[in-house]
Amino acid sequence: MLLDLHCHTIATPHHSHWTPNTLVAAAQAAGIDVIGIADHNTTSQVSTFAAAAQAAGLHFIGGVEFDSAFNGKLWHTLVYGANPNHAGILGLCDAVVSRNHADAQRLLEQTRAAGHELPSLGQIAVDRPANLADVAHALVRDGIWPSQTGVDPESAGMAYLLTNQPEAYNPLSVAEIVQVAHAAGGVAILAHPGREKSVYAIPATAADLAALAAVGLDGIEVYYPMHRPEQVAFFAQQAALHGFLISAGGDSHGPRDRFSPQPAERCSALLSRFGIDVR
Repeated sequence: MLLDLHCHTIATPHHSHWTPNTLVAAAQAAGIDVIGIADHNTTSQVSTFAAAAQAAGLHFIGGVEFDSAFNGKLWHTLVYGANPNHAGILGLCDAVVSRNHADAQRLLEQTRAAGHELPSLGQIAVDRPANLADVAHALVRDGIWPSQTGVDPESAGMAYLLTNQPEAYNPLSVAEIVQVAHAAGGVAILAHPGREKSVYAIPATAADLAALAAVGLDGIEVYYPMHRPEQVAFFAQQAALHGFLISAGGDSHGPRDRFSPQPAERCSALLSRFGIDVR
């Protein structure tokens, strides 16, 4: 039995491209028996994909991937198995968007008060309100904030913001997400803890994981395509130390992205929470 619990769908326009039929068909072709989706800050497609998976005879776990922070670092927190229409979960989804847009508006107003109009912003935020990353991106593109060699403008802008104006960004706390996840009948998993991508992802240390365990984090995504073998070994050791559930996923956003099938036995404790017996 194989699984991939971290896929993204058309719930995030222009970012992900799996539809119910294409995802289920591709998962079957890859020999996957248990498929999971975890869209960014929305559960809008969970019920639709669950029905498609059930019709095809696949096990399905619905989730959501929240933008979050804890102890001065940015993290992505996966919530699996919660009722997708639970008021607390929907409230967190709305809070991510509303807080980000409010932060973006404050930064934009400060920038314009300083005499900068950010002409490139209109090219970046097309057909939607600007978010904080859009404004930071424009500040670099328009030469207000410094660029970084080999770093895209958005990442460079967010790095500058978080270094010089950390109070300007107010994301959800992982602790807040854990509390709501438990109330909604779900589990909270730290996504890709070993991924490294500028300020957006800094590999988790033993101290980070101990602190997250103390606030009730349920598990970590040990198996992830970007994790090096030594990182997999480290996160597996940390999972044993803290009693974390182990998850695995490829983070596919569409047909161009490969799945990352893993033996379901590696995540048996997590699957058992949702009535899936790998035996």
